[in-house]
Amino acid sequence: MRIEHGLLPGHVLQRTPRGARAAITGTCAASGPVTATVRRGGRLLLRARRVGAARDGRFQAVITGLPAGGPYVVELACAKQRVVVDPVFVGDLWLMAGQSNMEGVGNLAAAPAPHPLVRCFGMDRVWRQARDPLHQLYASPDAVHWKCCDLSLARKRPFTPLEAEAEARRQAKGVGIGVFFGTLMLERSDVPQGLIATAHGGTGMAEWDPALGNRGGESLYGSLMLSVQAVGQPLAGVLWYQGCSDATAQLVDGYTARMQALVAGLRRDLRQPRLPWIAVQIARVVSDTQDGASWNRLQEQQRLLPQIIPRLDVVPAVDLEMDDSIHIGSNGNALLAARMASAAGRLVLRDRRERPAIQPLSARLLPLGSDRNLAVEVRFANVLGGLESAGLPRGFSVLDEAGRVLQLIHKTELDGDRVRLLLTCRVTGPLQVCYGRGTDPVCTIHDRRGMGLPVFTAMPVEMPAGLSLWFRRWRVTPLQPGEDIGGLPRPPADDARAQERRFEPIFADMHAEWLGRTGHAAFHSEVEIPADMAVEVRTGYDGPFRLWLGEREVHTDLAGSNPALPDDRLLRVRLARGRHPVTVLMALNGGRAWGFYLRLRRLGIPAGQTAPVPVPW
Repeated sequence: MRIEHGLLPGHVLQRTPRGARAAITGTCAASGPVTATVRRGGRLLLRARRVGAARDGRFQAVITGLPAGGPYVVELACAKQRVVVDPVFVGDLWLMAGQSNMEGVGNLAAAPAPHPLVRCFGMDRVWRQARDPLHQLYASPDAVHWKCCDLSLARKRPFTPLEAEAEARRQAKGVGIGVFFGTLMLERSDVPQGLIATAHGGTGMAEWDPALGNRGGESLYGSLMLSVQAVGQPLAGVLWYQGCSDATAQLVDGYTARMQALVAGLRRDLRQPRLPWIAVQIARVVSDTQDGASWNRLQEQQRLLPQIIPRLDVVPAVDLEMDDSIHIGSNGNALLAARMASAAGRLVLRDRRERPAIQPLSARLLPLGSDRNLAVEVRFANVLGGLESAGLPRGFSVLDEAGRVLQLIHKTELDGDRVRLLLTCRVTGPLQVCYGRGTDPVCTIHDRRGMGLPVFTAMPVEMPAGLSLWFRRWRVTPLQPGEDIGGLPRPPADDARAQERRFEPIFADMHAEWLGRTGHAAFHSEVEIPADMAVEVRTGYDGPFRLWLGEREVHTDLAGSNPALPDDRLLRVRLARGRHPVTVLMALNGGRAWGFYLRLRRLGIPAGQTAPVPVPW
């Protein structure tokens, strides 16, 4: 009596609320009923119960109701024919698929200790205790693996078991997430864990296309299906790490659609429409040639997958330690496995204490605080226990409207589920914020459970509502003698000596004319107020400064000095509807002054509404 399919030595069966089920087929010289006996550690769990029948040299049997746990010893019998399967386990099964970071390329010198209740169905389709390296491509019976394997390019067949064992002993690389993940899930669930190894390094999404499944072992998807069919069990979930090969200008834009097709195809083919997926956002790459824009665009698509594909979560990897230019190291894989176990705890074990991976929610510009720091506040969802960093928090960039990086951040503060980016106050227009920009960023922020922030591309920063444009057009008088401007009357707007000037981009810059000189000058402009309103005057300057709106002097600072900073002074006034003259009188500060900034903000606009704002001349 010999089993061909359904129950192999070391097999992990997928638990269900009604117990595990194994549909077993094989050959048998006898005919008649087939019975099963199940023992665990000498204790009889199932005594010679009929489970099938044999005739014409073959048998079929179905064992049901096996409880989670193990190891079990299962004996099948028909007349005097017997076959014993030892050990057998009942727990959770995980399909490992993708490219090299799922295959595992961490240094074996730091490999995790194996556990007898964490098993692996290897590339040779044999169950054994899970021990790195899990993916031995050269031992697979499927040509798609060993024909592409660097170690066997000239071979016409896979390695034999002895050759594969010898090759594994020669390897210096091979640690992935598998053993770490299996051990963590064993601790969480207290049931055995089974890992099905199907990943292959350097492969693109096109090679995992479900449409290639009919090619069997000549395609990656076909080989994956052959392994799952050989196990003959439903899955608890899929562990997926892939994307590096698709982070090119030619391929990146189709990544989301290809992932949708893959997830839908596998769920269909396995008849598990709600099969959970735990995917990884690709990490870093240290390269002079990799296209950073495409790399980030692919990471962004991966970050957004949970919004598009149900029962899928994506965990970050950008902050993890690597063992070479592109592969997560052994220590990094331990952290990555913990993040994937957190996602699996929520999606599969239904642990209500868990949350999805962290996601950015919003970014807004905060007003000046008592410390005179301008800041961008970024808020995140799904933060557990607050955000932390070992050492300085790093990883954020502030961009202008065109996507250019601005060197503005001088400090990053973490506060619960929020990050404040303290800026140098040189904010002159719309901003964007991102995390993990480029191919090799330094990212250090995570929450208390160890879940890192994901890479995300440019998110618009919400600016204060009701802002006018900057005052750029002024009629400027020639220099007048004297720098004591405190007792001078408001300069007349009809001064015939004033010449019209337009300043770009936003600063009334007189540095070239004022450098090394003394005296004072007047500036005249106008503003249209569309309705009676409360207004915040926002200005900054680097010399003695006076400001009038209409006939009213709204601000005087005779001690003004360098530097001039936009929005450095905030003044509240009320203005009636209509056109108002705007006058500035400024001294040269001994030739050290450059000029000033000025714009207005309408106050009292209800949240979510728009309203006309002041219009500078």
